[in-house]
Amino acid sequence: MPVDPISESRFVRQVLLDPNFRAEGAIVAQVGDEVAGFCLSIARQVPLENAPADADRGYITLLAVLPAHQRRGIGSAMLELAESYLRSHGRTLVMISPYAPGYFICGVDVAAYESGLRFLLKHGYQEVYRPIAMQIDLWSWQVPQWVKQKEAALAQEGVVVEPYRAELTLPLLDFAAREFAGDWVRVCRQTMTQITLGDRPERLMVAYERQSGRVVGYSHYENERFGPIGVAGSERGRGLGHILMYRTLEAQRLAGFRVAWFLWSDDTTAGRLYTAAGFRTIRRFALLKKPLAG
Repeated sequence: MPVDPISESRFVRQVLLDPNFRAEGAIVAQVGDEVAGFCLSIARQVPLENAPADADRGYITLLAVLPAHQRRGIGSAMLELAESYLRSHGRTLVMISPYAPGYFICGVDVAAYESGLRFLLKHGYQEVYRPIAMQIDLWSWQVPQWVKQKEAALAQEGVVVEPYRAELTLPLLDFAAREFAGDWVRVCRQTMTQITLGDRPERLMVAYERQSGRVVGYSHYENERFGPIGVAGSERGRGLGHILMYRTLEAQRLAGFRVAWFLWSDDTTAGRLYTAAGFRTIRRFALLKKPLAG
């Protein structure tokens, strides 16, 4: 993954300290004293909060062979061992690589890792779909006037957007659990914890009803990374998603970041929300799957 550098500290944090990591799922290939390849397979042991059960599936999040040792069967041998590890844990499907929250990239970059994609397709993997990563330059960016007008109109209707504060903690957790299965609750809980320890409250922009206190949407950022962002199903079509997005991008710009990016969306959402704001597609991935025979 030469275009996705991983520091030692990130590897320790994201792999070795992952409660689902098991050494037997981390396949290392050696040629003499040299590490020639590595493959990381994960069978979730600890359920992800508020997420659908995935005890039937395993994940491969890293797979690499040094160029000097490629085309010698090393990659195929590691992949076979990784699949055997997942099969031994009762997994009937392997995915590359939507493992929340520990994925590095959401599939195989179809441009940067073309040979890797061919390799996996040759070994029986099939494309599920092609998510995209997008980026926006913030150095000369401004919130459009129409967004400010829309926000003022919604405020008149009793829906306000503001940075996280303590009173919004439980309503926000309830909103995330009710509206979005998956990693959303963890993101909210972790970010609110970091804010209480001194991070900027603007990292979480929250839309809520002033009278009832009910949260109806939120948007999040971490350094240059934008998202996740979500609006209650009953409230969509009112412009809340645009307001939350623009307020978060503004917060990132004021925090000193010159670009904002996200790693995972689809073309439909990009066309509806992100492209008009100035985001452009910078990467496209192939998310892959393969049934595991018993």
